[in-house]
Amino acid sequence: MKVHLQYQETFDSTAPIVATFRNGPPPPNQRKDLTFEVFENPIKKQRLVLASSEKMAYQGANFGYLGSSHDFSNYAVGVYDKKTKEVRLCNVNQIYVMQQAIKNLSENVDDNRGEKKSLMEKRRDLVVVFGSKKSKRMQKNREENIVDHENISGATSVAQTLMKKISAAQRKLDEERAQDGSFLVEKAALAATRNALLPPCDIDAPTPDLVYDLTKFMDSTVMDSLTIMAEEVIEALQTTSVAEYATSLGLASLPTRLIMSLPTPYDVNKMCLVVYVAFMIDFYNSRFPLRKSAAIFSEEKGIPLVVVRHFLKLFTDISEGNNGYPTYFQSKAMKDKLSLYLIVVALTVNGFSLDLTEVGSDLKRSAIQIQAYARQLGCIVEKVKAEATAYGGASKKQINRAVLSVPLHFPLPKRGGPARR
Repeated sequence: MKVHLQYQETFDSTAPIVATFRNGPPPPNQRKDLTFEVFENPIKKQRLVLASSEKMAYQGANFGYLGSSHDFSNYAVGVYDKKTKEVRLCNVNQIYVMQQAIKNLSENVDDNRGEKKSLMEKRRDLVVVFGSKKSKRMQKNREENIVDHENISGATSVAQTLMKKISAAQRKLDEERAQDGSFLVEKAALAATRNALLPPCDIDAPTPDLVYDLTKFMDSTVMDSLTIMAEEVIEALQTTSVAEYATSLGLASLPTRLIMSLPTPYDVNKMCLVVYVAFMIDFYNSRFPLRKSAAIFSEEKGIPLVVVRHFLKLFTDISEGNNGYPTYFQSKAMKDKLSLYLIVVALTVNGFSLDLTEVGSDLKRSAIQIQAYARQLGCIVEKVKAEATAYGGASKKQINRAVLSVPLHFPLPKRGGPARR
C-alpha cells in the first residue's frame, strides 16, 4: 500500500467549516432540517456562522464574544473523495463554537425602538459597535464639543461665591503676614510666582515621586484619551522600530528619546505621559494668538479635543473674539509655565533624571534658559559626560542633566542692589 502526500494552497481556500456545539450536538431528529449560513466581511476577515432548524438556532463567529480567542491550536481536516479515493488535507484556522439561541426570540422586539433616537445617537450606537479606535476617539471628541445649557445656568452665582472666598482668603493671608516677623517681600514674591507657574507641588514630600502629583492637573478624561493613543503607539511599535516610527510621524527629539529609554514590554501609563509630552511640544510650537475653535484646532493638529481644551485652559489667556470664537493668547509667562510642566512630566517618565539637550532643541530655547527652568522646579543641574549610546561616538560631549531629589533645591530670592551709575 502506497501513500502519496500532496499540498496545494487552493485546498485551504475551499476548506470546510468545522464547528462544535457547546451544549452538545442537536438531537438526531433535528439534524436533517439543520441548515447553515455563512456571512463574511473579507476586509476585516470576520466570519459569522448561523445554523438553524425549525425550533432552534445556533451561532458562532471568529470575532467578538463568540470567538475562541484563547485557542492556540492548529487544526487540519481531511476530506475523502470516493471517486478518486483521495484524502484532501485542509488547514482550518478556527473551530467555531456554536452557541444555542431560541429561534424567533426577536419577533417580540419592537422594530421601531430607534425611531425616537436622534441622528447623533444612532451614529454613536453604530460607532460603539462597529467603529475603529480612531472613529471612537473622534466620536468622543464630538460629544465633548456639545454644550449643555443646563450646566451653564447658575454660573454667575458660582463665580460670585468664588470671588467671596478669594477675598476672605486674601484678608486672612494679610493678617498672617502682619503677625509674621520673618516675612520678606522677596520671598513672598518668589512663592507667588512659583505657585502661579509650577505644577501642584509638595515641597515637604519625602520622595521625588511625591513632589509633583500629575493627577492634580491631568484628570481622568485626559488620561482616558491618552490611554487610547498610547495603546495605538504600543501596537505600532510591535512591528516597527522606534526610529522608523518617530520618523514616519515627525516626532520631536524628546519624546523619541523617552520612548527609547522605556523598557519592554512598554508600560501603558508611561507611554501616556510620552504622548502627553509630544502633544505639549506640538502645542508649544503652535502660532498664537489662536482665533479658531478648539474643535478645529484639534482636527488640524491631530490632538484629541479633550487634551486641546485641557491645554487651552492651562496654558493660555482667553478673551472674547469678534468671529464668534474666543481668542487664545499665550504670553511669555504662559510659555514659561508650559515649559515647566513639560519638564516635570519628562522627569517623571525618565526616573526623575533628564538630559536637557532635547528639551532645548524641541522648545527652541537656549541651554541657559532650560537650566533656569529646571532649577525653578527644585532640580539640581549638573554637567555629566554624555552616554555613547545616546550621541554615537561623541561620548566625550558634556551635557546638562537635571536631577529631582529631596529636599528640593530652589534658587534663592534675589534682593535689590544699589542702582548702577
